[in-house]
Amino acid sequence: MAGCSPRLEHRPAEIVAVPVKDTPPANLLACPEPPPAFPTDQVAILPAPLRTALKTLVLHDRDQRVRFRRLVAWIAPGTCPTEPENHP
Repeated sequence: MAGCSPRLEHRPAEIVAVPVKDTPPANLLACPEPPPAFPTDQVAILPAPLRTALKTLVLHDRDQRVRFRRLVAWIAPGTCPTEPENHP
């Protein structure tokens, strides 16, 4: 019977705050280095599908480096020098 039960006192829950360090380890803040360029003193003829796939990989690698540099710059500004973005 609801009328016979003791009245419960509702107290708000205790708030607990724990400090969190959000800076990643130093090895994750290392600036990405671009891979060496293709040699300019050699010539190769690549079939179109291979050339397209290679171009896609190179652009993806560049985009990932740019994205990672932006992340490092957001966490630790001035850590990485800016890399020129050459768009095809």
